[in-house]
Amino acid sequence: MKYVSLPLYTDSDYQYEVSLEGNYYTLRLIYNEREEGWFFEFRDGENSMLVAGERLVPLYPVNLYYNIPELTGFLWLEPIGESVNETVSNPFELSQYYRLYYIRFEEEDLLGT
Repeated sequence: MKYVSLPLYTDSDYQYEVSLEGNYYTLRLIYNEREEGWFFEFRDGENSMLVAGERLVPLYPVNLYYNIPELTGFLWLEPIGESVNETVSNPFELSQYYRLYYIRFEEEDLLGT
């Protein structure tokens, strides 16, 4: 598997460009106070929406089941230590309690070699 570390910030709404599997995408992270959770949007290099309003869930392969051309991986929100529920009491400190990765399988992972 290949892991790409993606930055997290302390703002409640931000976006940045990221290169994944040879293409550029825009990832936007938004904190929704009413839902008490983080959500994301994913756009391609032409600014077309690929994923909108999807909840960012710790320890779950987010966007794994989306059929996004040229992307074979998924987003993974990994808690640092025992901090799985810290964003409830500290919602804007996502970067302090979690790491965000884009994970994709390599061909040898799929073949079992």
